[in-house]
Amino acid sequence: MPALNESALKEKLRENPVGVYLIYGEEKYSVKAYIDKIISKTVDESFADFNFHTFDGKESTLSEVYESAQAVPMMAETKCVLAKDFPLDALDEDGFAQLKTVIEDNPEDCALIFSFSAYEPKGAKWTKAIKLFEKCAYAVRLDKKTAPELAAILERGAKKRGTAFEKGVAAYLISCVGSDLNTLLNETEKVCAYAQGEIKKSDVDAVCVKSLDAKVFDMIKDLTARRFDSAFKKLEILFQQREDEFQILGALIASYNDIYRAKAAVKSGGRAENVAQFYNYSGKEFRLTNAARSSSSLTFDEIGECVEILVEADTAMKSTSTDKRLILEKAVVKLARVGG
Repeated sequence: MPALNESALKEKLRENPVGVYLIYGEEKYSVKAYIDKIISKTVDESFADFNFHTFDGKESTLSEVYESAQAVPMMAETKCVLAKDFPLDALDEDGFAQLKTVIEDNPEDCALIFSFSAYEPKGAKWTKAIKLFEKCAYAVRLDKKTAPELAAILERGAKKRGTAFEKGVAAYLISCVGSDLNTLLNETEKVCAYAQGEIKKSDVDAVCVKSLDAKVFDMIKDLTARRFDSAFKKLEILFQQREDEFQILGALIASYNDIYRAKAAVKSGGRAENVAQFYNYSGKEFRLTNAARSSSSLTFDEIGECVEILVEADTAMKSTSTDKRLILEKAVVKLARVGG
C-alpha cells in the first residue's frame, strides 16, 4: 500500500473508504476535509454515537484505539475511529510493535484514521512511522497547494456562486490574504456576495481583510518607489490596528529576504521564480514576483544594507528596553534613506 497523493486518495475513497490512514501535512483545511469525507462515507449519522469514536493522543493509548477499532459496528456495516495527534515520533520499539498490530489487525469494516493538527511530528522516528503506514496502510501527505492551484479552486468556488473573477484577480486575492485555504475560501465567499457581476480588484480591496504580510509589503512598495509619506502612513495604520511590533518586523525581514533572493536570482542570469526551487514558496509564489518588482529600484548592495538595518532592529528589540515602536520607526526611516 504505497503513499497516496490527493488524486489517489479521492479514487480510494470512491472505491472503498475503509482502511487505515495516516493523513498529515501543512494544508490543514484539506486534512480536515478528507477526514470529514471518510467519516461521512463510513458512519451512518443515526448511529454515530456508537460507530464513530475520537481519541486524543495526549489522553489516550494505542490499546484504547485498538479495542475501539475491533468492536463490531452497531446497526451498520462500517464504522470510523479517529486518532488525533498521537506522538508517533516518540514511540519506543514496543510502541512501534503495538502500532504495527493496530494497523495490521484493523477489521475490514473499520476506517481508522491517524491525523495531526495540534503539532507537527519530526525526526527519525516520525520517518519510521510514515514508512510503516506506507508498507501496511495508507499514508497521505497534503502539503500547501501552489498559487495556480489555489487560484483554480477560488475560481471554481466563484463559479458555483454564480459569478467569476476577472483575469488575475483570484491571484491578487491570494497575494492579499495569504495561502491558507480556509481563509481564502471564506474571503471568496465574502467577495462573491459583495461584487456586482464579475469580481474586480476593487471588490477585493473593499471587503477582504489583508494579511499582515500583504500590508507590510504594500509599505515596502511605497519605500522602494520613494513614496515615503504613504509608507509612513501605512506604518502608522499598523500601529493603530495594534499589530504586534515583533510581527511587523518579522514581516519586513521576510519581505526583504524575498527581495534579496529575487535580486540574486536575476543577477545570476535566472528568474526570480527560480528561487522556489530552493525554498518553500508553495502557495506563495506571488511573493517572488512582487519581490522582483520591488528589487528593480535597488542595487544588490542596497538590498543587503536594508537587510542589515532590519537585523540591527531585531537585535535591538530583543536585547534592549528601548520602545519597540520607536525601534521600528527608526528602522523604516533608515530603509527610506537607502538609495535615496
